[in-house]
Amino acid sequence: MRKILAAAAAAGTLLMAGAGGASAAGAEEPWSEPWSGSITGASAKGVFTSENDGGSDQDKRYRLTGTLTVTDKNPEACYYVQAGSEWIGKPRPPKWWGSSSARQCGPGTIDVTSSVQAGWTITARIVRDTDNADFAAFTQITVPAEARTGVSAVSAGPKYSLALKNGRTLAWGENEYGQTSVPAAATSGVTAISAGPRHALALKNGGVVAWGDNAFKQTVVPADAKSGVTAIATGWSHSLALKNGKVIAWGENNNGKVTVPAEATSGVSAVAAASGTSMALKNGKVVVWSDEEALRDVPAEATSGVSAIAAGPGHLLALKNGKVIVWGYGGDHLNVPAAAQSGVTAIHASDSCSFALKKDAVTGWGTKQDLCDAPAARSGVSDMSAGEEHNLVLKDGKVYDWGHLFA
Repeated sequence: MRKILAAAAAAGTLLMAGAGGASAAGAEEPWSEPWSGSITGASAKGVFTSENDGGSDQDKRYRLTGTLTVTDKNPEACYYVQAGSEWIGKPRPPKWWGSSSARQCGPGTIDVTSSVQAGWTITARIVRDTDNADFAAFTQITVPAEARTGVSAVSAGPKYSLALKNGRTLAWGENEYGQTSVPAAATSGVTAISAGPRHALALKNGGVVAWGDNAFKQTVVPADAKSGVTAIATGWSHSLALKNGKVIAWGENNNGKVTVPAEATSGVSAVAAASGTSMALKNGKVVVWSDEEALRDVPAEATSGVSAIAAGPGHLLALKNGKVIVWGYGGDHLNVPAAAQSGVTAIHASDSCSFALKKDAVTGWGTKQDLCDAPAARSGVSDMSAGEEHNLVLKDGKVYDWGHLFA
C-alpha cells in the first residue's frame, strides 16, 4: 500500500511526501510517486521511488530524483532539496533526518538526487541555505544571529561550531563535554580559535585558553603555552601550540602523539592536528607524528616547498606552489581535482572531504558529495573550516553553514 502525505514545513516549503508500504508477506513493495513544489525564488519536481535490491534492510533506500530550478537573481542565494523524515523533539521545533541534494546558487537548473534508508516516512522540501533547515534546529548547523555579521574566523568541530567576532568566541551546537560553554577568558581579546571533537582552544594575548573534555588533560594548558604562542591546533584528545618555532603538545599520549620529535622543536611555522595525528611545517617540509602509519608516510613531494598544511582524521593535505598534495587512507579525497592543482591559496580537511580555496571560491571533494560540494562558497570566501558532518565558510563577516545534524 502507498500513501501521499502533506504538511506544513518549519523552514522552506514542503513539496509532497511519499511513503512505502508493506505487502501481506511483510516485504516492501516497489513504488513510485511524483512530487513537485515551489517557494519564492525556486521550484522543483521529480519522482520518489523505492529501491529493493534484495540486500539487507540497511541497503534498501527511498530515492528522490528530479530537477531544481532557481529564479532568484542573487548569485549568492543557494537552494537545495531536502529529503527525509520529521521527528518531533519537544520542546524544540521539529528535527529533520535524511539527506540533501546538491545546491543551486543563483539562477539555473540542476539535477537533484537524494535518498534515505527505507522504512522511514519520506518527505521533501525546498530549503534556502539561510533557513538553517538542513536536518535540524538548535544544532551545529544553525548559525546564531550574532554570527551573521562582523565575524573574522570560524572553526568547526564534529557536533559544534566556533566563530570569532571582535575578539569574542561564539559557540553553538552540542555541549555534552562543555565545548560550547565558552569561558570568560575567551570572550574578549581572542585572536585565534580551534574546535576539536570534544574540546576547544582559543589564543589570547599569546596565551592558550582551553575548555571542554579534559579526560586526558588536553585542556590543562602547560605553563610554556601561557605566553608567546602564535598558533594552536586541536586533535581528538590532544592539543598543540606553536611558540618561537617550537611545537608544544599536551593531552593523550598513546603512540607518542604528544611526544614532539626533535625536528619540530625549532624552526616550525605552522601546526595542524586531527584525531591522533600532529603535523608541523618546518622550512617548507612537512613533519608528521601520528598513531596512523599511513599518515606518517609523508610523500617526497611534501618534503620541500610546502606553504600550508591541513589535517583530517584519515588524510593529510599540503599546499605547494598553489597545488594540493593529499595522502593517507584510500578514498575519493585522495583524487585531487584539476581545479585544486594550481592557484590554491588555502586548504582544509575533514573526515570525508578536502577543500581548497582558490580566488575566494571553495573547491571540495571527497567521499560525501553533499558535504564536499560547497554551496554559498563560490565567491567572496575569506575563511572556512571543515567539520565531521558540517562545514563553515566566512563571507563579508557572515557565517554560512551546510551539512547534516550529527546525532
